[in-house]
Amino acid sequence: MKDYVVTIPAYNPMDTLDQYIQHLITAGVSHVLVVNDGSDEHYTDLFQRINMLERTTVLTHQINQGKGAALKTACTYFQEQNWNDIGMVSADADGQHLLEDVLRVGEALLNEDAEYVLGVRNFSDPSVPKRSLLGNRLASTLFKWLYGYEIEDTQTGLRAWHRQELANLIALRGNRFEYEINMLIMIAKQHKSLHLVEIETVYHDNHTSHYSTIQDSVRIGWHMFKGIFSS
Repeated sequence: MKDYVVTIPAYNPMDTLDQYIQHLITAGVSHVLVVNDGSDEHYTDLFQRINMLERTTVLTHQINQGKGAALKTACTYFQEQNWNDIGMVSADADGQHLLEDVLRVGEALLNEDAEYVLGVRNFSDPSVPKRSLLGNRLASTLFKWLYGYEIEDTQTGLRAWHRQELANLIALRGNRFEYEINMLIMIAKQHKSLHLVEIETVYHDNHTSHYSTIQDSVRIGWHMFKGIFSS
């Protein structure tokens, strides 16, 4: 059994999410927490199937609150359980994180002396859409300039953290995409230990990502600047 929890924030997720989770369970993941973040009624049957899987729990938001809020809900639930797991891995519900990479990030959490682990994409891959390449390079450059940390993929959703960080993450500001940037800002400003794992770059023509390239890129940049002046 692998001593970490996988959490999946899910808003109108891929229809095969139950199969994806079953593979994680079969691979030996201790527990899987899925947060239904106000998904449409069309997905009710899917979440019911997921909730019936072994070592899997579905937590539900009645209305969409955002990815940051979903991660806080999962962290709070984990904190309340009498589990012995080392920490938590967060993966997206749109199929862009390969099962092998989720497990590799989890293993890094167990074996590396780091409070946080990031699964970072290689943006030199020719399959990366130009808008994603530009957005990530700008964000990475800005983050390094402001905080001195070189993180090629500041917008990765594949992350892991030690259980001792749960309280910090529950208290962290932001309920949507800015939450993940605030997490990186906290890591940099509090000098948390960080380990990077290179992962495959997977894009689907019709994936279920809810990231708005222009609007959220502007918000991310703004939050990076704001983070300089926050405590």
